[in-house]
Amino acid sequence: MELQASPFARFLIAFLFVVLFHQLYALDVSKHIYVSSNGYGNFKSIQAAIDSIPEGNSEWIRIHVEKGAYREKVTIPKYKEYIMLEGEGSDQTWIEYGDSANDGIHTTESSTTFSCYADNFMARDISFKNTFNGGPSMSQAVAALVAGDKSSFYRCSFFGIQDTLCDLSGRHYYKDCYIEGAIDFIFGQGQSIFERCTISTTSGVQGVGYITAHGRDSKHDWSGFVFKSCNITGSAQTYLGRPWRPYARVIFYESYMANIITPEGWDTWQYDGWDTTFAEIKCRGPGAKRKGRVNWMKMLSDKALKHYTNLRYINRDKWIHAQPS
Repeated sequence: MELQASPFARFLIAFLFVVLFHQLYALDVSKHIYVSSNGYGNFKSIQAAIDSIPEGNSEWIRIHVEKGAYREKVTIPKYKEYIMLEGEGSDQTWIEYGDSANDGIHTTESSTTFSCYADNFMARDISFKNTFNGGPSMSQAVAALVAGDKSSFYRCSFFGIQDTLCDLSGRHYYKDCYIEGAIDFIFGQGQSIFERCTISTTSGVQGVGYITAHGRDSKHDWSGFVFKSCNITGSAQTYLGRPWRPYARVIFYESYMANIITPEGWDTWQYDGWDTTFAEIKCRGPGAKRKGRVNWMKMLSDKALKHYTNLRYINRDKWIHAQPS
């Protein structure tokens, strides 16, 4: 005979979990919010939890999301800082939605499943998915948009096809993350380091794809994408990147590249002659062969390489170390 817990027993278990959870993390944050789609937490939806946080918040608040699929669009507005969004594993907890920019309603920005416009944000152990599958007509369909400064992601996953991760602006740190897509699937004007991340191409589009489309506007702009000790893999042929703006900057450093990279490596798009900084330094694997690479790929000095690959490139004021552990 199968035994089932009574409603009171289930409530008691959930209550004890929340109490224990608060005790374990009491030193890091000022408040804890528990989200459970089954109704055993403080809220059933992630957006409802975010809505409960007052504007102007100045102390870290942890939103713990129970495992499961949360089909909702989630937005953290500009004036709700110091939020940590925590799942129970990127293969266990995910936010998903299926909007795209070709439906006559949404733009690229509004197609996103998850958007964060606030500074001082942290996420870990959770996935962000845009479930729009394109079909015969591809379109921008963003899984996550990051527009605030001082944002970090640990062991998170991002799934999409075109424009998966909009790293729009600010300084960001991605560590041990998984990012999947086909066309410009890491794009924006951010100043970001991707460390020990898996970058995976997916089939579903005709022709060769593009991993990055960076949007640096000026030679005085500090922004750039730096991929450090990453694994570049997947099922579809791809360019490493193409410029979204005239001074695009993308650096791959000490990363493994599977045999999916086009011989040219990089594409000019329609912006031939722009002053881009596209570089590959100390990379390995069958996709990292230099034969056939474009002749305008940059070589960096030792000083420049150290500047871009050191965490100080995004962390001069040590904001990463000030976030909860």
